[in-house]
Amino acid sequence: MATVLAGYMAGLAAGAAVGGRLAERLRRPVLAYALLELGIALSALAVPWAIRAFTPLYVQLFSSTGTLVEAEGLPTALFHLACSMAILVVPTGMMGATLPLLTRHAVRRERDIGARVGLLYAVNTAGAVLGAVLAGFVLLPALGLRNTVYVAVLGNAVVFALAAGLATAVPLVSTGGRAHTEETAAPVAGWILPLVLISGVVSFTYEVFWTRLLGHVLGGSTYAFATMLAAFLSGIALGASLAARAARRRAQAARGFALAQFGAAAGSWLAFLAVDHLPRMLQIGGDPATRLAGGALLAASTLLPGALCIGATFPFAVRLLARDEHDAARATARVYSWNTLGAILGALLAAFVVLPALGFVGTLTLAIGANLVVAAIVALRARPRGPRLALGAAAALVALLVLPPPTPWNVLRTSPLGGTKGGELVYFATGRSATVLLHDERGEWRLRTNGLPEASIQRPGARAASYAVAHWLGLLPVLMRPEARSILIVGLGGGLVAETVPPGVERIDVVELEPEVIRANRAVGARRRRDPLSDPRVSLSVNDARAALLLAPSRYDAIVSQPSHPWTAGASHLYTREFFTLVRERLAPSGVFAQWMGLAFLNPELLRSLLATLDDVFVHVQVVLPTQGGILFVASEAPLVPEETAPIALERSPESFAPFGLLRGDDLLARLFFDEADVRRLARGAPLVTDDRNRLQNESPWIAGKGEAAMRAWLGRQPPPARWERAMDRVGLVTRLLGNQPPARVARFVESRLEGGLERRLGRAQLALDTRPARALREVEAALRAAPESARARALRLLLARPELEADRGAPLPVSAPLTSAESAVVAGWRARARADWEALAEEEPRLAKISSDHPLHEQALLLRASWRAHADRARARESLVMLDALLARSRRPLRPALWQLRARAAVRAGDAVPVLESLQALAASSEPLPAEDRREAQRVLAGLAVPDDLVAWKRSVARAVQRAAAPPRRGR
Repeated sequence: MATVLAGYMAGLAAGAAVGGRLAERLRRPVLAYALLELGIALSALAVPWAIRAFTPLYVQLFSSTGTLVEAEGLPTALFHLACSMAILVVPTGMMGATLPLLTRHAVRRERDIGARVGLLYAVNTAGAVLGAVLAGFVLLPALGLRNTVYVAVLGNAVVFALAAGLATAVPLVSTGGRAHTEETAAPVAGWILPLVLISGVVSFTYEVFWTRLLGHVLGGSTYAFATMLAAFLSGIALGASLAARAARRRAQAARGFALAQFGAAAGSWLAFLAVDHLPRMLQIGGDPATRLAGGALLAASTLLPGALCIGATFPFAVRLLARDEHDAARATARVYSWNTLGAILGALLAAFVVLPALGFVGTLTLAIGANLVVAAIVALRARPRGPRLALGAAAALVALLVLPPPTPWNVLRTSPLGGTKGGELVYFATGRSATVLLHDERGEWRLRTNGLPEASIQRPGARAASYAVAHWLGLLPVLMRPEARSILIVGLGGGLVAETVPPGVERIDVVELEPEVIRANRAVGARRRRDPLSDPRVSLSVNDARAALLLAPSRYDAIVSQPSHPWTAGASHLYTREFFTLVRERLAPSGVFAQWMGLAFLNPELLRSLLATLDDVFVHVQVVLPTQGGILFVASEAPLVPEETAPIALERSPESFAPFGLLRGDDLLARLFFDEADVRRLARGAPLVTDDRNRLQNESPWIAGKGEAAMRAWLGRQPPPARWERAMDRVGLVTRLLGNQPPARVARFVESRLEGGLERRLGRAQLALDTRPARALREVEAALRAAPESARARALRLLLARPELEADRGAPLPVSAPLTSAESAVVAGWRARARADWEALAEEEPRLAKISSDHPLHEQALLLRASWRAHADRARARESLVMLDALLARSRRPLRPALWQLRARAAVRAGDAVPVLESLQALAASSEPLPAEDRREAQRVLAGLAVPDDLVAWKRSVARAVQRAAAPPRRGR
């Protein structure tokens, strides 16, 4: 972005320089201006073709045969800068030449130099404000990138026609000699030009600085950028307009320029001191429209004071430099060129050097200091001198160095999605593309970039499946392609994807845009649950994903993309047809592509567009729903057959998948939400997401955080996929579906897809097991009458009779005798657990361990095996934690509180505080209030739990949550 901006401004500077030299020779500057507008229109049409023409050259120069190319190198940056200049030099050069030409026409008298130039500059900048708002809020969302360019071209054409018509009506401009006055006799103030350059550097340092800082509140959308740019340019336009009236004489201009520099410093200083309090005062939060409105007010209140003074410097500088009206166009061009060159340096240095090296406080201090130094120099150099002003600037500089402004932590901890995050700060850095903050919050580290939540990093002992969506991104490609040996991950985030990739994958390439994200991960590498950066398979590259794919040295068996927020500049282009096409070209013939998307950023229409885009690029597309928080798209040119490939992957590396509840092939089918037929049905007629019309970028900012409930309801109404019918055990699949799919959808599957009376009765019994046990009992008994030996029916009947079986009062068995070995072991285990006879339960271990994962009583057997281990020694208790994590990932919601309780007990016995706190926190957060006995037990555990210093705050938070979760007292009749 910075290199493109630099290329744009380089053209403006060059055009202004040339225009200033030519303006004095022209007698019809308005006609020349008209022709320039026409040239801008025609050359702008060629920009997209020029961009495409440079792509093969980029690949030829920077492609490699080894590893992924780094983007941080100087050659790459210089190439991007040179390309930007070459592509934009013609249209922007003509843009830059327009101001000197209009100045040549407008300034007819020496006393009008400052006034007319300031007015032209103000009007031109006001047009830029209007263009930024129209393009950002109206044209790009409504018309797309290409048509927005066409609208701008049409605007240039209209201006050409109007100016050409006016050119014949206005009188010719004289090219006569200069009149000798006191003003023109004075020496040319050429010394102002280096100061104008410094002013330009500082101005764009402020622009980059405020854009990055306010992005923590406004977010990184095009709307937020347009809002901040409009506020900044509005201040410049207003400042130029006000200065135009005061810039009639050189002495006034010199004093005004110095005061403007002083004012820019003071305004920026005061705005920075105030900005930390404004988000709370303006109550920025709530729905997206409210956030943007509050953000616009925040941008105006912070950017306008300094920008107003920045805008005032231009007419003052031109009046200082110009001898008379004949010199106005040339002086305007020189000031414009020097100022724009300074802006180029400011944009590049601020983005790539100053902000990363000095941070926000250091950058602001440097910029304010430069303003004050320039003010002092002008005050001492001008005639008459202004020693008081110079002394005031020096005193302000000393005060700035002695009392630098504080770091605005309230802003830096504020999320554009609402709220301010606390917790101990672990890592903070201002990178080239993002501000990265890592803080300790409730026992884990939360990573945020530019205020937006990116990922969580877990401590040792934490349950991996707590962040199932991210971990599933590392598992899903292998589940679909067990033979995969190489994988490319787009975006490091918190490293959760990389840390989960099964051992069969031999090479893991990770491309990350922001180097500070990598450093943040390394800051806690030795203390996290698993450090992916210590994995010898992992190779890191700092680059943009699309550039990295263009230069990829080889094809991959799998590519995983996990951009977080689809409206931001670093992520929005990773959801388009062009990106998906590039991914397909870098995949092996049977390779798979997996992509994440948060439900909070979607509505049904956007989801259909995403599906249509993927379906347009890939032959086979499916959608997986690991948890209720996000969905995964998986796509390939070769067929996706999860019911066949998942069992192979599970057999090769069971320990990689068990923590996420994946024990058998049907477990993946239970997470499948849409198969190919569903995708094609939903994609039909939906508009594609493209670079030209990026619906995700334009629409998701208005959705984020407010439409998730409606999205879930829509998903729940979707018919079940036909592929569920391919499950090895369709009745058993119903149990797995209940833990992951909307209940209404599972019910439709039972009634419409299960065949015969037996299957359907057992499916209905599974549905009613937790909520309507009487109905479940009727269905099971009917099934047993039809098929007395059905293992599923017998298992369900035993589960319904468990309270009576645990009591062991000699009641007859609810199923025909004799019990199978598995049934007998489970019943004996229930009875031993009810008596808290852990030794007797341990004696059943050999028989319980033999119950296979496809047996209907396998989960009960696993729970019993975990139960006695939770009351044994430390090593056994740790084994219990592993088993319970698998059960929690598989269990139905009503069973989870009991599992969390048992996990807390196992963690206490294992001596691991993290899973204790994690389990009690989850228990307190369950939908049902905690019974008094359970609450007292949790409080006893917390009272006796010793934790390290960095977990004390989390322990207190869990204690408060447990207290709030207390069941209300029963009322007497």
